[in-house]
Amino acid sequence: MRKSLENHLGYLLFKILTGWVKLLSLKSLGFYGEKIGLLVYYLFPKRRRVALNNLSLALGKEKTSEEIKWICRETFKNIGKDMMEMGRCLDYDEPYLKNFVRLEGKEHLDQALTLGKGVIALSAHLGNFPLMCVRLVKEGYPFSLVARNPENPKLARFITSARERIGMESIPDKPRMTCVARCLNALKQNRVLFVQIDQNAPATEIYVDFFGYLVPTFKGPVVLSLRTGSPIIPMFILRESDHLHRILIYPPYELKTTGNMSQDIIDNIAQLTKIVEAVIRKHPEQWWWIHKRFKRARAMAMNQSR
Repeated sequence: MRKSLENHLGYLLFKILTGWVKLLSLKSLGFYGEKIGLLVYYLFPKRRRVALNNLSLALGKEKTSEEIKWICRETFKNIGKDMMEMGRCLDYDEPYLKNFVRLEGKEHLDQALTLGKGVIALSAHLGNFPLMCVRLVKEGYPFSLVARNPENPKLARFITSARERIGMESIPDKPRMTCVARCLNALKQNRVLFVQIDQNAPATEIYVDFFGYLVPTFKGPVVLSLRTGSPIIPMFILRESDHLHRILIYPPYELKTTGNMSQDIIDNIAQLTKIVEAVIRKHPEQWWWIHKRFKRARAMAMNQSR
């Protein structure tokens, strides 16, 4: 009963906030989003501590405590802006969206799709990544997104419905076998399959180096690529200083294959994780440090030290 009430109240608050966002001008979204992000930073100490702990683990040896606090605050401000902008994504007409979110490296994606095997778009929780998905769908790409749904079922249904209205296929990450089957079908249909490998994964996944720590990492993108021949293309979105966005689409990642399948999966996921890490290092204030990415890495380090 309590959980049901919490879900109902949470969804009601969400609807009130989204209704308020629709009353604002597009140019004011960044301003209000920054203020909301700061409000969350100060009012939710538990989430702030998660971000600060992650930052200390990843960057503590190269950043001062003041620099880490600054990155943390900027992270919350950027997430606030991301959420506000996404609240109005259905209102962006094509000219506005193309100016608001600029696209670089489109030729890499177009060329890869000519193979007819689909494309595995590998990304991270960096910048306004939902806006990147919207921009690519509006560009005309058949697009499927692997996503972890919110625990609140009403909110999950709302988000799934919003993606469908945009023209995006939403593939829940659970149950796992259903997710895999739908991913294979999307690639068979020559769609862009968007996946992110920077969230905390189950302990049963493979461990690779991320900011100097071994963390469990989803191996799905490499397994799918080896199985289907679908190219993996890293792509990220960055917030520019003038409040515009830029999507960077990289050339296809060249899979390393030796005939040892198990080792090939480990080696390739390790290399792809390093690509993600390199982009985060350049723009640390734009990554979602609020996720518990290093949760299992800390426990593993403790066990190894005994």
